[in-house]
Amino acid sequence: MAVVKGLQLAISAGYVQEIIRVPQWHTVPQLPQYVRGVINLRGKVIPLIDLRLRMNLPSALKEIDEMIEMFFAREQDHIRWLKELEYAIHEKRPFTLERDPTKCAFGKWYYSYKTDDIGFASVMHKFEAPHRRIHSIADIALNYLEHGEFRKAEEIIEHTRTGDLSSVIKLFEEARDAFVQSNKELAVVLTDGEKHLSLTVDSVESIESIDENKTEEISTVIGIVNLDFIKKVAHRTNDKGICFLLDVKKLFDCGG
Repeated sequence: MAVVKGLQLAISAGYVQEIIRVPQWHTVPQLPQYVRGVINLRGKVIPLIDLRLRMNLPSALKEIDEMIEMFFAREQDHIRWLKELEYAIHEKRPFTLERDPTKCAFGKWYYSYKTDDIGFASVMHKFEAPHRRIHSIADIALNYLEHGEFRKAEEIIEHTRTGDLSSVIKLFEEARDAFVQSNKELAVVLTDGEKHLSLTVDSVESIESIDENKTEEISTVIGIVNLDFIKKVAHRTNDKGICFLLDVKKLFDCGG
């Protein structure tokens, strides 16, 4: 049972040659967008189909790039935040950036984001304390300034720059690496005895039997996209929800 963007997809074991980590692929011009290129598997050149794109869903590669870009942007936000506080202190003007750690752009994302990946979650947990401390110094530094203690205001900013801000910058780097690792795709290599295809999937959950008596035609299911290579929907055992049966023969006939 493969998983793609939360959807459970059943692929007939009769077609599955092997399941591997997605290897390096080589792009080929003038192919459909959903064909990433070809892989070399023990000397055999095999097309690599981005199954998300084939299903009209966002590619996992795009989601990874967007998350990486977001982390870089939020890292720069906090570097600028501390600089702006420093400028406000030096120029004795109001500081207008967000002081509540739950309301800055990163905080809004951080306190709403959930992940099941233990490695990525453990990195994200480390942000909590230093991120809160960074935002807390604005009131302290401005209070020092109000009481004429300019040197103390400068010192707490410099201490934060070399301490908590430095830690948060390193955590953003860790988070980028951990997110990439947590989103390593698998390639399901298929063969019909003559031709080969490989499909990218988010994960492979299980190997199980599907009761043919519990399948329905895809057209009878409300609320899903009618994809040309998904032929039926089935109910998994033990109340594990529904899965969609891929028409692998059609994938081969269409060249992926």
